[in-house]
Amino acid sequence: MNAPLYKYGLFTLGTSFFIAILAGIAFGFVLERAGFSSAKKLVSQFYFRDFTVLKVMFTAIVVAMLGLLYFDMLGWIDLSKVYVTPTFLWPQLVGGAILGFGFAVGGY
Repeated sequence: MNAPLYKYGLFTLGTSFFIAILAGIAFGFVLERAGFSSAKKLVSQFYFRDFTVLKVMFTAIVVAMLGLLYFDMLGWIDLSKVYVTPTFLWPQLVGGAILGFGFAVGGY
């Protein structure tokens, strides 16, 4: 397999799945502990009352972006081998509207 993190052969496919599962569980745990599973907190984002969710997610995106940039500069990851899915604007807009509507209804 020729994926970016396999370049040095430090771990196997099974190990990478295990690391991904642990990272996902840790991320979900942190979001749960921060109160982001609260429907009221999520809905208050849509009513422009509480921007905590926006700040945290924006910070996570910037940290991931800078992390990938520096990992590429250090040679730890090859960004040319990272696949970025194409953007399909209309399906994303429709899906976002359905999700937002669901959050708003769930907030009541």
